[in-house]
Amino acid sequence: MNMRKIIKQPFIIFGSIFFVSTMVLTGMLIHQVKEMAGGPNESLKPSTPVVENEKREYHLSKTATGYQKEIFDELLEAQKDYQNSQTEQTTQAYATAIVKNFIADFYTWTNKVNHSDVGGVQFIDKEMRSAFKKQAIDGYYETLDYYLENEDASSLMSVNKVQITNVNLNDVIEVEGDEDEMEQLDCISLQANWSYEPMGLAEETSLQTTATFILTKVDGDLFINAILSE
Repeated sequence: MNMRKIIKQPFIIFGSIFFVSTMVLTGMLIHQVKEMAGGPNESLKPSTPVVENEKREYHLSKTATGYQKEIFDELLEAQKDYQNSQTEQTTQAYATAIVKNFIADFYTWTNKVNHSDVGGVQFIDKEMRSAFKKQAIDGYYETLDYYLENEDASSLMSVNKVQITNVNLNDVIEVEGDEDEMEQLDCISLQANWSYEPMGLAEETSLQTTATFILTKVDGDLFINAILSE
C-alpha cells in the first residue's frame, strides 16, 4: 500500500489528553526534501549512508515501565542487526522497534515527573527535537502537571502493548514546498495500534490508540519524521 499522504505547512497538532490526538511532525520534511535534491530538476533520493558515523546510543529511563524495558532490549538487538547488514528484514525490524519504543515512552505518563518530561524525543529526527518537545509541552503534555498533582500517578496512561499492523519500506510522502508545489520524499511507513493499562477513568475510552508513523533515513540511521492520525 502506497500512502502518498499529503502534508501541508509544517505544524504539530496535539489533541487534549483525553481526546484522540492528531500529530503531524513535519517541521523538517520540507528541509530534508530540499537537502536531498541537488537542484530543481534532480530526483529526490535518500542521502547516502555515512559509514564512518559513530554508533547511535539509545537511553532507557531509570523510571521505565516493565514493558519499556522489554521492548528496549528488542531495539538494541534490532539496531545491532541493522548496522551489521541493512537488508529489508533488518530495516523492518529496526523501524518496528523504533516505533514501538517511541509509542511506549511518549504516550506513557505514569513515569513522568512534570509536563516538560516528554517521552520519545530520542527517536525524532535530531533537527526536529527542540520544536517537537516544545509543541508537545504546549499540547499533549500541557495538563500533565495537573493530573500529577490531583491524581495518583499509577492511574494515568501507561502503554502496555504495541502492535505494528502494516509496514511499507518503499513508501512516498508528499509535502507542500515553495509556491504550493508538491514534492516527494522516499520514506518508510508503519501503522501501529497500542493499548494501555486499565486506569479506571471515565475518559479512558477516548485515548489515542492508533497512528501511522513516517520514518526517513538520515546519515544511515532511521528517525521518525511524521506521525499521522487515522
